[in-house]
Amino acid sequence: MAKTKANEPEGDDSIRSIQFNERPGKLPYNASEVVCLNDSRFLFCDNNISEALFELQFTPEGELAGPLVRHPIRGVRPEAIDDLECLALAEVGGARLLFVSSSFCLKKKKTKHHKKIKAVKTSGKGKLSAARESLIRVRMVDGIPEAEIIPCFRYWLIDNSPILGKSPTLVPDHGGLNVEGLAWDPNQNTLVFGLRTPVKDGRPLILRARIKDPAGLWNLSNFEMLPPITLAIENADGSQGIRTIEHDPSRGVFLVVVGNAVSGTKAPFTLYSWDGNPEGRVKRFKNLSFHRKMKPEGITHGTINGRGVLVFVDDAGGYQILWDDDPRLQE
Repeated sequence: MAKTKANEPEGDDSIRSIQFNERPGKLPYNASEVVCLNDSRFLFCDNNISEALFELQFTPEGELAGPLVRHPIRGVRPEAIDDLECLALAEVGGARLLFVSSSFCLKKKKTKHHKKIKAVKTSGKGKLSAARESLIRVRMVDGIPEAEIIPCFRYWLIDNSPILGKSPTLVPDHGGLNVEGLAWDPNQNTLVFGLRTPVKDGRPLILRARIKDPAGLWNLSNFEMLPPITLAIENADGSQGIRTIEHDPSRGVFLVVVGNAVSGTKAPFTLYSWDGNPEGRVKRFKNLSFHRKMKPEGITHGTINGRGVLVFVDDAGGYQILWDDDPRLQE
């Protein structure tokens, strides 16, 4: 496959993914959210891999500097958490903390002879997995992720979010709870959860959990729920949910990518900015579009060799960057 230059558009000017030159197994990396660790260093999670996070390192020109760096997660058994979709980085009181969560979604129930009846409409009911209930806080100790886990966080989130209705009892493709975005709000010490499903009145939904002491005891008493917010995206007809969200300190906004809310639909991926207003007013990056084969499930702002950049990761096994002065980033 020909390699697309990281800082140049191709063809129709849409953003295309550059495939990683390596795979963790037979399948490509299923890269979900990404954060900036330091200049030229970025970290992403893979929702098929529970025991490690992966680092991207860039040359000054914006090319990968070498193979991905695997960072095993210490402190949590791999089987204790599954479907890592969400990653956020917080800097509080001189400490750097990573927050990691699963999608909190139910697993599909396997029906006897399900291959023969897969076309039959089902109720959408799923089964709960204990590995999809928890929230993890990670401290970097000598460059190694050291994790603490809160079990049953999913129950707390549901109990404090009546807006979810019956969605926690359904699988994602039936509008069930499915969290694919997580951001840190430094102004309110709050974790911002971006939901792929459900949507509310056709609009993507955000849940917010404030941490009273981010570096304090890691248990449910350290949280309080803030009011939910729906985002007023264009043509809000329920077809698009949040696929990733991240706070961008350089712009003072949250960057939000929305895309098809349920699988099998063709709603496009679109980038918006949201300044945190409770009304959910957003601005679309009108000059920016994603190639139809790219599935951006991670976005973050950082620097490469001191130069501002957006880094995207693609759940089909790739990445792309856009320098801050790219005209497509003009709102």
